[in-house]
Amino acid sequence: MTFQREELSDLENRAYRRSLDLLADHARKVQDAIRELVFMVEEFVNGKDIQRHYERITKLEEEADEIKIELIDMLTKSAPGFLYREDFLRLIFKVEKIIEVAHTISRFVLKLSANKIKFEPCFGKALAELAAESLSAYEKLRDCIMALAMNPMNALKLVGEVHTAESNFDLSQQDLDLRIITEVQDPSLVLMCRDLISNLEYMVDAMEDASDDVRVLALHRVL
Repeated sequence: MTFQREELSDLENRAYRRSLDLLADHARKVQDAIRELVFMVEEFVNGKDIQRHYERITKLEEEADEIKIELIDMLTKSAPGFLYREDFLRLIFKVEKIIEVAHTISRFVLKLSANKIKFEPCFGKALAELAAESLSAYEKLRDCIMALAMNPMNALKLVGEVHTAESNFDLSQQDLDLRIITEVQDPSLVLMCRDLISNLEYMVDAMEDASDDVRVLALHRVL
């Protein structure tokens, strides 16, 4: 009986470590996609070709999905009794939502570019800066996920930084939203700008939600 319990513990530990590795790989793919989105928005507002950025984001989403499927398969088949299985699955699904939104935004920006839509330089610059803020927020979430393996206590601390980044993003988003409503004269441009901003906000909100699941996993290791 003792041997069986030790064997189960070893299996769970290996499942935990492998799950962390897959989460880290997945988090890096998502970070690459958001970074590509930032480049895409910057080049869009500068009137440059952005097709290659869209294609790169599409490929990264596919690669991230493959990692997600591998994690699901591993937890379902290799570790069906793993205590923290649901927590890992919940986290990767929420991080997956982030890259899905990034892909949606990139598709919208590509359509704007194809239809020769242009924003005033000051608003284009502000949109690019807001996109860069979303990347900064995600980098804090990625740091949280990476810290799970080596320092769960630090992961808990970093969760707070994700929440702070989300609050700071909200302030910037609200300021820009108000400027667009009050200063942009073309109603169609107002709608397009606000739709883009709203999706960026949704993406950052998803980061905050995911950080709460990182907290749950970290607490398992420190309590």
